[in-house]
Amino acid sequence: MDQQPLVQSDRVLRILLLEDSALDAELVSEALAAAALPVTLERVVSKAEFTEAVHHRRWDLILADYRLPAFDGLGALEIARDLAPATPFVFVSGALGEEVAVEALKRGATDYVLKERLDRLPATVLRALAEARERNEKLRAQDALHRLLDQRTALLHELDHRVKNNLQLLLSLIGMEIRQAEDPPVRQVLGRMKERLQALAAAHRDLYDGQGATRFDAARFARELCEELAAALPDVRIVTEFEIGNVEVGAAKAAPMALLFNEIVVNALSHAYKERHGKLKLTLRIQDDDTLLFRLSDDAFSPEEKSAAKHSASGTILKALARQLDAHVEWPQDDPATLVRIVMPVRDVG
Repeated sequence: MDQQPLVQSDRVLRILLLEDSALDAELVSEALAAAALPVTLERVVSKAEFTEAVHHRRWDLILADYRLPAFDGLGALEIARDLAPATPFVFVSGALGEEVAVEALKRGATDYVLKERLDRLPATVLRALAEARERNEKLRAQDALHRLLDQRTALLHELDHRVKNNLQLLLSLIGMEIRQAEDPPVRQVLGRMKERLQALAAAHRDLYDGQGATRFDAARFARELCEELAAALPDVRIVTEFEIGNVEVGAAKAAPMALLFNEIVVNALSHAYKERHGKLKLTLRIQDDDTLLFRLSDDAFSPEEKSAAKHSASGTILKALARQLDAHVEWPQDDPATLVRIVMPVRDVG
């Protein structure tokens, strides 16, 4: 079979050779020259010379004998891995048993060539250089990816900071308008807008916790929302109870879900509790058919309470949010304990 031609290097290769025999060094040089590999070969003999060369100069490749007077190849390999870990290291030795060769490869050697088979040296050198080039390219790609990730993270933090500041500014402005408004209906409308903005701010806070989450913890949000809204009402006597599973949804659905939950809970607290008392029971879980169930219930609601909650001023908003989430909202008349029941497909929400 004809021997395949070796791929030629496009520049002069700088090779460091650790070899105590001048004759063997000449044979190595001739083997590389016979393959038309353009190289400059620098030979060192002692540990001190080797260490100085590796530490102070850059090399494309290191070739090393295994046995030398007062020094050995494994010691040279350790120095090279410490001072120039990216430089390929190839043993060229006449005394390299199988166990020693395996140990050398485990410690980081790229390859080895026996001195009686120096005809294999050029191909081994080119293969070692190609592997080193591939590793370096991967490292550069990883470094570029890490830099890009750092830049994206910085942009995310900046965006998070600006959104929080803008939401806080809007909340402050609405608070000022509420304090200055003399008409009670106007104050009520502004108060509802403030509650919606607070729900959005809470969802944003849960999502962008400094790391840029891709999932929204709907269960935790719903629990905290019910507790905060119930506690904020004056002279309230409502006990919150929860039946909540582990429910996380995609970040893109966090805002409409937060607004939907807010509208439902505010409606319940505002219209469905006679004299502000009773239990607010929240159920939020994934059902057997992989749909998400959100339900508000009490021991019982009167038809008037259900009608007031269903036909409140935010009914249009509820319908719009439900369409966005592909959710089905129902106010069951045949179940006095349930005020509202929402079912939405998890695959579209998650």
